[in-house]
Amino acid sequence: MVTQENNESAKTDKPEPIFIGVDFGTSKISITTSEGKNVLEQNVIGYPKDPISSKFLKKEVLYGEEAIKHRIALDIFRPIEHGTLKSNKEDIAAAKGLLEHCLKSIDLPDDVESYAILGVPAEASVLSKKILTEISKDFFTSAMVASDPFCMAYELGELENVLIVDIGAGTTDLCRVHGTLPEPDDMLSWPKAGDHIDQTLIKLITEGYTDAMVTKEMAKRWKEQYAFVGEPQNDIKVDIPVDSSALELSITRELMESCESIVPDVITGITQLISTYDPDFREELRNNIIISGGGSLIKNIDSYIEEELSIVGGGRVSIIKEDPFLAGSKGALKLASDMPEDYWKQLIK
Repeated sequence: MVTQENNESAKTDKPEPIFIGVDFGTSKISITTSEGKNVLEQNVIGYPKDPISSKFLKKEVLYGEEAIKHRIALDIFRPIEHGTLKSNKEDIAAAKGLLEHCLKSIDLPDDVESYAILGVPAEASVLSKKILTEISKDFFTSAMVASDPFCMAYELGELENVLIVDIGAGTTDLCRVHGTLPEPDDMLSWPKAGDHIDQTLIKLITEGYTDAMVTKEMAKRWKEQYAFVGEPQNDIKVDIPVDSSALELSITRELMESCESIVPDVITGITQLISTYDPDFREELRNNIIISGGGSLIKNIDSYIEEELSIVGGGRVSIIKEDPFLAGSKGALKLASDMPEDYWKQLIK
C-alpha cells in the first residue's frame, strides 16, 4: 500500500528539470544550461571526402573547429545560411548531428526532464522554426523558439523601451522591446551582416591587388582581429597569398569599407522602428539602442552609428557588456527558466 508519506517522498526524490538556452547562429552555436555549463562551437560539419581521408582522420564526421582545421579533406556543410536552417535533408541531418555533439560535450543527462528555448533570427521563417523544433524533440522534453534579439534583451534585463541591434554572421536583427513578447511589427531582419563583410572584403582585396588569393576563412580571421569603422588608427597589414608566395599588404581601406557597408541598412532599420513606435515613448527608445552579436566587436561601431543617427534625429548607442557569443544562449536560458511550468506542459501536449 502506498501512503501519502511515500508519495511525498517520491515527489521529493524526482530530480529537478534542466533548462537550456540555445543560440543556433549562422557562424556559431552556443548552449547554456541551468547547471552552469556552456559550450560554444563553430556551426560547421565535415564528412571525409573518400576512404583515404576517412582513414587518415579516423572519423566519419568532424564538427566545428576540428572540421575547419581539416576542411581540405572534407565535404563541408554549413547548415545555417543567412540565419536560416536550410531545408534539405543533408543540412538538417548535419544540424542535428552538431546539436547532439554539443550536448554530449556538456554531458546532458538522459533521465532528467529538459526544457529548451532556441534563439532564432527576428524574422525567421515558419519552416525554419518548425524544423529546429522537430530536431530538438530528440534531445529535450520540450522546446520552443524565440527571437534572438529578444533573448539578448532578456539576459540584459532591458525589457522596456529598448532597441536591440543584433549583428550576427548571417543576419542583422532589430527588435524593439516594450515589456512583452515582441510582435512581428517590432522586428526587422536582413541578410547583410558578418558574412557580407567577409565577402565584401574578399572582393575589394582581389580587385585592388592583382593575383591576390583570399579565402573566406582568411577574410573572417582578419575581420575578427582588426574590424573597425570610422577613421583608422593604424595601418593594418596582413600576409596575402599572391601566386606562389605571400606579400605583406595593407588592407586598412578595404576593411573599413567592408565594415561600414552594413551600417546604412542598420540606420534605416533603426529609424523605421522608431518612427512606427508609440509617439510618447519614441525618445526613450531612441536613447536606448544596444548593439549585440559579433558585430558589437567592430571597433567604434557604437559611436559611428550614433554619428550617422545624428543626421536623422539622433540617438544614444551602447554595446552589449556580456560576451556577445554567449549572451543569446544565456538569455534563452533565463527565459526558459522563467516560463511557468504549465506553459511547458501545454507544449508537450
